[in-house]
Amino acid sequence: MTRFGLTSRLLLVILAVQLALFAALAVVRVNGLRGEIAAESRLAAQTARSLVLATVGTMQGAVPPDRVMALLPDRMVPPRHTRIGVLDPRDGTVRQPVAPPETYDPAPAWFAALVAPAPLETRLPVSLQGRLRGFVYIGTDPGAEIAAAWRSLRAMLGLAAFAAVAQTALIWLATRRALRPVALIAARLSDLRRGDLSARVGPIAQPDLSPVADGVDELAAALQQAQAQTAHLQRQVIGRADAERKSIARDLHDEMGPCLFGLRVEADALHEAAPSQAIRDHAIAISSIAEEIARVNRALLDDLRPVAIGQLPLAGVLTDYVEDLQRRFGHVRFELDLMPGLPEPDEATALTLFRILQEGTTNALRHSGARGVTIRLWTDPADWRMILADDGQGMAADHREGTGLTGMRERITALGGSLGLSSTPNGTTLDARLPRWQGAEGQPA
Repeated sequence: MTRFGLTSRLLLVILAVQLALFAALAVVRVNGLRGEIAAESRLAAQTARSLVLATVGTMQGAVPPDRVMALLPDRMVPPRHTRIGVLDPRDGTVRQPVAPPETYDPAPAWFAALVAPAPLETRLPVSLQGRLRGFVYIGTDPGAEIAAAWRSLRAMLGLAAFAAVAQTALIWLATRRALRPVALIAARLSDLRRGDLSARVGPIAQPDLSPVADGVDELAAALQQAQAQTAHLQRQVIGRADAERKSIARDLHDEMGPCLFGLRVEADALHEAAPSQAIRDHAIAISSIAEEIARVNRALLDDLRPVAIGQLPLAGVLTDYVEDLQRRFGHVRFELDLMPGLPEPDEATALTLFRILQEGTTNALRHSGARGVTIRLWTDPADWRMILADDGQGMAADHREGTGLTGMRERITALGGSLGLSSTPNGTTLDARLPRWQGAEGQPA
């Protein structure tokens, strides 16, 4: 179903009203013209009758009676819109007076049928000296009057149509001008829907729409404040989680480390003092178990929190990690491109950037078969940007994100950033954005 805008609906209503008025005006005017033409025809017939009587009267006594009917057509000029015929019974002929020619463009037949009056025919006998000398026939001819009426109606309706078009154009212009703020309000609402909460309508001149614009601006301000509060709470949640992970890692390091060290010492002492080979074998087994527990503990510590994050510059931590990867996986080429003078992020952002690098390189090594991995890190006025690209075989069409990447995306989103993933047969690219923040205040830089 076609939906019309407010301007279109207003114009349709105005057009309907104008058409109705136009039709009513035409009907009223046609009725008026019909009456005017009928009155004009009756008046012309009366004038013609008076003319005939006056002419016959002037000829009586001046012209022989038997010559009156023959000379009568030459003595008269028929009034406008009439026809006069003189019947001379002596020869049975009907003669018509010579009338001045009337030139006009005839009206359309349908219009003539609408306004033409009923024809008027009058037969006037002429009697002289008590004897009937002939007849004079008087008929109406409203053709010229109808043509004039058609010209008048056409001019009037043309002027009315011009006025209607001009009125419609002025109303359309005025409506478009009045509704221009509506388009501005709709554009700002669209900006808000896309996430641009800084969009504002601002003051507008139309008093009827000003409350709507103010309401949109108040809504945008409230949403912006709510977004800032939500982002602050999300960073607090992430900060608390990181602090808890840090506390757990510290407990594992401080408690588990000494215990494992003591266990290995006791196992070595038992090995040295064992009276039999069986006991020495048990001591070696205990020492091996303690070493495995220590390895698992180190892996847990690295997973919970890299020790260097928050203690060393981020650039140094990332460089050390990439160099370690290069030593362990010599068949893969790693390139790390850090922006010169890289600023130091807050701890939550630093840890997130490190996790992006860790997750991206792990996936590239496990799944892509890449021979080269390139990592770029830089900042712009609003964001931290990291792009990690490999030249591997890309991901399958039905690939589903793993737990690590999903968790990373959730963390980045919670910090107000975004993570893009694109893949082609020539490789996979991770594109991460994180907003720049000023320390613990939770306000964008």
